[in-house]
Amino acid sequence: MSRESHLELKVGSFVLLALIGLSYFMFSVSNLSLFEKGRALQAVFGFANGLKEAAPVRLAGVEAGLVKKMEVFTDDNDNKRTKVSVTMWIKQGVEIPVDSKVTINQLGLLGEKYVEIMPGTSTEFFKDGAVIVGHDPVPMEKLSERVNALTDKLETTIDNINKGQGTIGKFLTDESIYRNLDELTADLKANPWKLLYRPKK
Repeated sequence: MSRESHLELKVGSFVLLALIGLSYFMFSVSNLSLFEKGRALQAVFGFANGLKEAAPVRLAGVEAGLVKKMEVFTDDNDNKRTKVSVTMWIKQGVEIPVDSKVTINQLGLLGEKYVEIMPGTSTEFFKDGAVIVGHDPVPMEKLSERVNALTDKLETTIDNINKGQGTIGKFLTDESIYRNLDELTADLKANPWKLLYRPKK
C-alpha cells in the first residue's frame, strides 16, 4: 500500500468515526432511538415563549418525549388568530389523561424551555394524533409589568406608613399609643394577677 493510500485510509476512517460519533450524540441528546416506538400528539398554543424543536416533553416532571415539529398557522375557527402547533413525540407506554394541563415551562430563570404536562385524573387517555389545547405561558413583558405594579403598590404603602396613614402607620407614629402600651406594661408588671382575673358575669 502506497503512502498516499495509507493516508487516505486514515482520513476516511476518521471521517467515518466522526459521523458515527455525531449521530450517537444527536440521538443521545434527543433521547430518541431509531427503533424506539411511541406516538405523536399535537398541542396548540397562542404563544410559544421561545420553545424550540427537540426540546423535552415532561409528564409530572419526568421526561416523557420531545418536541418534533413546530409550525405557525392561522386558526380560522378562532377569528383567524395566529397560533403555534407543537407536534410532540411521546414514548411508548406513557399514558396522558385527557384532562391534563399542557403548558410551556422553563428550567430555572435562564434554562431551556420545555413542554410541561400536568397529568389529570381522567381514566381516558389521549390517542395517537390527538390535538390538545395548551395553556399559554405568561410573556416576560407581562411578568415585568406585574412586578413593577407590585413594586409601586409596595412603595405607596411604605410611604403612607411613614406619613402615619392607615392602621399600621398610626401604630408606628402615634406617640400616645406607645404611652398607653408603656402604662399597660408597667401596670401588668406591678399587678400580674390582672392577667388571670376574669370578672363575674
